[in-house]
Amino acid sequence: MNKKFLSAILFGALMVSSTGTFVSCKDYDEDIDRIDNTLNDLKSKLDALQTKVDAGKYVTNITKAGDGITITWNDNSTSTIETIKGDKGDKGDAVEISIDPTTKNWIIDGEDTGICAQGKDGNSTNGVSAKSPSIDATTGNWVVYAWDADKQEYVGTDTGVSAKGASAYVVDEGNYYTLNVAADKAGTSYTTVKLPKSPTVITEIEVLGYLYTLDSYEDGKWVPMNVDVVANTTYSNFIYNFTLVDDAILNADAMKAWNKEAGVKKIIKGQALSSVNSWGSNLLVRVAPASLDASQLSFKLINSKMTEAPFVLGTPEAYNGLLSRAAVSGNGLWAIPVSAKEGMTYKDADAYKAQFTVTRNFEDASSYDQAIVFALQEKDGFATNYNLAFAYNQNLNLDANAIGINETTDGSVPVELGETNTVTFDNIENVYDAHLHFNEADVIRWGIEYTDGISFKVTKLADQITVPSFSVNVHYVTLKGEVKKTTLSVQPAKAYAGITELASNNIAIVKDQTKNNFEASLAPMFTDLGTNNTALWKSDVESHKVTVYRVKSGTETEDTSISGVTVTFDKKELKDITKVKVSIDGATVLDHTKNYYALIEFYDEANTTGNKLNTVKAPFTISIPSLASLLVKEEAVFTGTTLAKAYMNSEDAEAATENDKGIKASTYSFKYAFKNFADAFKDGTTITFAINADQKFGNDKVSTLAKLNNANAAGVQIELTNNEKAYNKAINIDITAASYLGKYTYTKEEREAAAFSIQVMSPIERGTVDSATGSAIEVEATDLSKAKLVESDFKATTYNTVAYHIFPEWISNASAFASVYIKDVAFKSENENVFKVGTRVAATAKAASYVPVEPMNIAQTTVAPVKVTVTDVWGYVKDASIDVKVIVNK
Repeated sequence: MNKKFLSAILFGALMVSSTGTFVSCKDYDEDIDRIDNTLNDLKSKLDALQTKVDAGKYVTNITKAGDGITITWNDNSTSTIETIKGDKGDKGDAVEISIDPTTKNWIIDGEDTGICAQGKDGNSTNGVSAKSPSIDATTGNWVVYAWDADKQEYVGTDTGVSAKGASAYVVDEGNYYTLNVAADKAGTSYTTVKLPKSPTVITEIEVLGYLYTLDSYEDGKWVPMNVDVVANTTYSNFIYNFTLVDDAILNADAMKAWNKEAGVKKIIKGQALSSVNSWGSNLLVRVAPASLDASQLSFKLINSKMTEAPFVLGTPEAYNGLLSRAAVSGNGLWAIPVSAKEGMTYKDADAYKAQFTVTRNFEDASSYDQAIVFALQEKDGFATNYNLAFAYNQNLNLDANAIGINETTDGSVPVELGETNTVTFDNIENVYDAHLHFNEADVIRWGIEYTDGISFKVTKLADQITVPSFSVNVHYVTLKGEVKKTTLSVQPAKAYAGITELASNNIAIVKDQTKNNFEASLAPMFTDLGTNNTALWKSDVESHKVTVYRVKSGTETEDTSISGVTVTFDKKELKDITKVKVSIDGATVLDHTKNYYALIEFYDEANTTGNKLNTVKAPFTISIPSLASLLVKEEAVFTGTTLAKAYMNSEDAEAATENDKGIKASTYSFKYAFKNFADAFKDGTTITFAINADQKFGNDKVSTLAKLNNANAAGVQIELTNNEKAYNKAINIDITAASYLGKYTYTKEEREAAAFSIQVMSPIERGTVDSATGSAIEVEATDLSKAKLVESDFKATTYNTVAYHIFPEWISNASAFASVYIKDVAFKSENENVFKVGTRVAATAKAASYVPVEPMNIAQTTVAPVKVTVTDVWGYVKDASIDVKVIVNK
């Protein structure tokens, strides 16, 4: 290929051999930094170009612009690659080299390279007197010279520095550009980016093997290519056989008659009727980039002399694994069908074989036939390695026979009105050409529609009383060069309509099995039948057949014979029906994530024999209540989020266990966070909760700091096992298993959607304690009997401002705290120089509890705080510092 070079001159790094040291040259640090920065910028721009290519962009034009190269993309945006220095010379341009008399640097095409050329002593072995650098014609690199005393001449040394002269240069490769960007300051290596000229440019093709397509093998399984195709034709990738048309074939009466028919493919002398092995006639190819749609490309097979093989490569089909197909291959793998070219003629059989094999030299006993190897080539010229070969095998079957219609081979084949019917061959790949013949009367009687090929339609019945059959005459030529005729019998079905598909219905599963059904009107069926055919249908219908299918997700393939689903009608006699009812029995559990349909076929004879009159398709789905509908969040707890603010309560506290210090376990029952929580477990429904196994607080897994009691029952509760680390933290709760009615399993996605978090807190610790007035509590320093703290001095509330008393009361003939949440309350002066606090006095039947205050001998009225510590039954503490004003001289 002739390659056009577009380049921009590169800063040259040229080392000249010298026995001395360089002088008179400036400090290069700034230049080196500049070059490093420029190279880094080029790399960044190169990455940006690759990103555009990966995104599907392609180039419409590339031009030199000033000191750079400008790339125009298909969206009219542009990218510019700036050069390090200069804008001179395409590959092969003349280059003028000199030495600057002042700086003593090499000058290339008038530009100072910054490379010092003069040696210290200035003699003939270095610097000024040395032979000027040149460009090697083979490598394209700069060559510098040193004096060889023995040879008495200058000896050149290839520096390895490219003389292409560009920090970035472009090569026009035909269907894409190659952009080369210097990877180092010397330009000794280049980074390459392929820039496509169209959205379908290939950067790499590799033939991996071929695909099995025979029933006796695993369909779609691929087999690697043989590596010994050159050494021995026994190991060729493709086996072929052919028939060369000769006079004997042409002069056969059947062939003469064939060639006289209008519209057929004519058979001529010397024509090769060829086939490759049908079980491996699909190449498995990897195409890069993987995002490329190879189905839009065309390929051929060529040998090293660029001669094309007499085989046709069909449209590539995406290959994503066994029997998995998609519009665009996600992994770059494609299956390409291979078939023989038609109509090509040859002098003799050896001439045809010579396209694939070099015949051995019989005068050389050690020689053998050698396979000619081929490469896979895309139309724009991109080709693989030469690793494909063909071998002749006269035993490869070339025969074919018409054996039935629509894959049915027994007796008179039933066909439905309006449907396309296709003749079935045992080896369709060995049929060169085929067409059908019909009796003219049958065409009129049955409304046969036929243009060419091997398919036809029957559009009407001959009458409404009898349903006889008619014949299809198949006329075809095999690759053996034989003309054949086969007569097949067809029996049109007495069908009054095709398939009527009803609107899809949903069955919402409930405990009452009598309600697990849906009923649908058959009005659409009668509409499809029409008035006349409805009357005939009512007269003829005798039986029906029901098959329930589950539709596989993401494909058109369906599973058959789903049991436990029954279809009934609203009337006893089929002729009177107007509605259909589809029911699921109590023992049947269907996957609620799938789609289903009942296929109802009506026949004109008992026991689903005779003719199929029509078909009704009744699609349906099933549904179960979502976990969210079973676990209805209490808005007062969740406040519109998935986090439950779980304030512990008296019921849980009363039932909780105590430690040896009388502290209650920190527990919270889920029933307080959800409405009618126990109902979620009715009728055998099960839900299992768990603390998220992966959640951590610091280095501790949360599952080691808390636990769930009764995790799969309505009495489930969370218990903190490490109050210090788990208290007042959002703990993630998963649903690890759930089953509606004990039968219908919720999916992982459904369970994840119902997950929530819970934050356990004390109503006391999250509450407040303050003075009753909000100001300092007043006591007198001169009257010990009046200096006391009492309940009315304080105001204590829970997290939701519910008031409680911090002093014991006389309850059931004992002094006790009225709030079940309170374990103890302590008072302590925070400045005993102002006042001291005595021991709390218990309540009696006649007197309230109080705490005595002992004012100290202070000279003036003074305010000092008292610390109030409320300890709740779970061991959590609420501290408050409240001012006390000690009044003197009152």
